[in-house]
Amino acid sequence: MPTDQAAERIERLERTAFETVVQALTDYREVTRIFREEVDKAQDIAEDVMREALESMGISGFHERLYGKVDYKKAMYVFIPEAEPIALMLDAKAEKTDSSTATIQMSQTSMRARYVDARGNQVDEQGKLAETIVRNGRELHVVSIVTKYLYEDLEKGYALKEIIAACIPNGKLQTAYNPSAEETIWRAGRHAPTRGEEFRVRLHFGKLQDKASWRVRYLPAPDS
Repeated sequence: MPTDQAAERIERLERTAFETVVQALTDYREVTRIFREEVDKAQDIAEDVMREALESMGISGFHERLYGKVDYKKAMYVFIPEAEPIALMLDAKAEKTDSSTATIQMSQTSMRARYVDARGNQVDEQGKLAETIVRNGRELHVVSIVTKYLYEDLEKGYALKEIIAACIPNGKLQTAYNPSAEETIWRAGRHAPTRGEEFRVRLHFGKLQDKASWRVRYLPAPDS
């Protein structure tokens, strides 16, 4: 468990990284037109435009091979004000409904997911993402961010309505964000064990905002 000073440092580090991602998404004005004109699946478009937004901004990084089941991975520095190496992990979701949660796999978080399910059972599932990654003797703090693209179907293409970005706390901040099943930021995920689907949870945006308002950002679809 980190000390108060260490936890504050992690909060600053994650907020700095998150604000960089939010700014990239805000500046990428092409996203509305791309959703309207493309004929690929909405999920594929969401993954592409998230990656293009980050690349368009020109986020500086350094070469390290990163692994993880997310759509975009990058080793980079953030300055708080000293340079700190991080492993940025971003995942994109595209859905027509539900602006209150984002479904993630346990491989996309380093936190334990503690919550009470619909049957009243306490769930305590350990995330599979590392809290830090060591490469060439350098420790990179893992920052996990999910972006959700809400859309409607058009006769051709899609109408993008809103982008929601959320910064999932690192597992080192477990006590501050999810100390128990009753005090949680999670909801039961949509998965079917009988069909062999992986365990999933839903990150509840409102609960996360109650803990730290900066960790969730609602971005209206830009004019194109």
